[in-house]
Amino acid sequence: MSNYDEFLKEKPKAPGPKKKASPDLTWNMLTLVMVLMTLCVCGFFVSILQNPYSMLNPFPPNTLIPPPPTATMTPRGYEPTWTPTPSVEPTETPTRRPTYTPVPSFTPFSLTTATPTFTPSLTVVASNTPRPTGVPYTVTVSWEESTKWRPDTSCASMFVAGKALDSKNSPVTGLQVKLGGSIPGKTFVPALTTLTGISPIYGPSGFEFDLRVAPVASSKGLWVQLFNQSGAPISEQYPLKTYSDCKQNLILVVFKQK
Repeated sequence: MSNYDEFLKEKPKAPGPKKKASPDLTWNMLTLVMVLMTLCVCGFFVSILQNPYSMLNPFPPNTLIPPPPTATMTPRGYEPTWTPTPSVEPTETPTRRPTYTPVPSFTPFSLTTATPTFTPSLTVVASNTPRPTGVPYTVTVSWEESTKWRPDTSCASMFVAGKALDSKNSPVTGLQVKLGGSIPGKTFVPALTTLTGISPIYGPSGFEFDLRVAPVASSKGLWVQLFNQSGAPISEQYPLKTYSDCKQNLILVVFKQK
């Protein structure tokens, strides 16, 4: 073979067309770009969620206006106020006067050779009873049930109560009322003393004795008498009859000036 033929054999071939880029590479690039964009968008939203007032937020929320400061009330010292003191009129407490004790009268006796003996005389005892002085008071007595005047009482006790009136039926207060004598089961020695006007439930000049004994029948063993403020009697010593009936456990005594 000649050299020409060899030259022809060794003649370089004309270059063919260039190979096109692989389509897989294009999709990989696009995927990478989308991933990066997704990460950027996520970071953008996370940043806005964490700080809504960020400059990246195109629609920032309205700026919150802080609430006005709360006023703190400071208590002021109170000025002293005048408190009126209720005026209470002093209540007059009646003072009981000493009980009048009659002085026994002297009974004359004669000395004899025999041993002297003292014989009490009924006349002497009667002379010791104080007699009314001045304008005497009469006595009116009635028997009633105590609950008529005092609903808080019961048949467990007897009472002697009443009032004192002058000649014009006006109440007289401050007089002494004495209760003495005895009933079955109880003796009132020395005599009990009270004043008219202490128990107004029976009237402005009312008085009351609580005998503190159950109703019992007796025949004039009990007595009541009225005295003035000096202790002088102004009524007779009036005997009282008692009954065992509960409807008569209160003896109502009215002293009336003549």
